[in-house]
Amino acid sequence: MPPQLIYRKGWALLGYLAAEPERRHSRLALAMLLWPQLGEPQAMTNLRQVLCNLKRYCRSELGPGVLCVERDGVAVRRAGRAVFDIDRLAGEPAEVLAILEGQRIFLAGMDDVAGVDFRAWLESTRLALEAELVGVAERHCDRMLATGRWDAALHMARLLLQRDAWNEAHARRMMRAYAGHGMRAAAINAYARIQQALRRDLGVDTQDETRRLLAWICEGIDLAPLEADLPHAPGRPDLRWALAV
Repeated sequence: MPPQLIYRKGWALLGYLAAEPERRHSRLALAMLLWPQLGEPQAMTNLRQVLCNLKRYCRSELGPGVLCVERDGVAVRRAGRAVFDIDRLAGEPAEVLAILEGQRIFLAGMDDVAGVDFRAWLESTRLALEAELVGVAERHCDRMLATGRWDAALHMARLLLQRDAWNEAHARRMMRAYAGHGMRAAAINAYARIQQALRRDLGVDTQDETRRLLAWICEGIDLAPLEADLPHAPGRPDLRWALAV
């Protein structure tokens, strides 16, 4: 039987290390982050106990060398391989769908595990990871639209819109997927839903780009773009996650 990760702060520490790729952290900094109410000697003792259990767990579950524990520092080393969920996103759309459908929250239930500094880090990291996840999903969806994979694009666009019901870019992806499938009425209904949500909840109307897309759909214009016509996103994002442990 593999060893269990018995400390809540062990999960928190693993998530913290995983979200800071290849960065070496001093033991003292980690101890004071996780036990800010304690003095340095007691905090360092607690960290040693957590690290002892965490090292056994990581060796069993993630393989040797992933968790690097040294006299003065600690780090997670991927060595070029995927270890956590987010590491797999760039090359595998199915991983994006699994995370989007699962509605996972980074380090769920760990908000109270340490002090204010940890909570601030956790909040900002969750926001950053959500932005990365959505950005990767958007790029996958756009590639699907560009290559005529209408069913897959529609599923991805629907999941994106569920996360952000006022996002017109997601609504346009859904409209294009419906239209590419020949489901013009469904595309028009998708426009009506986003228009209603924006007017009801935000008091604004749809953007010119969304209304122009609606007009093209109503006129029956072929919307299938070439991949080269898609907007180019910045370079490959720093993909990180800590939920697949």
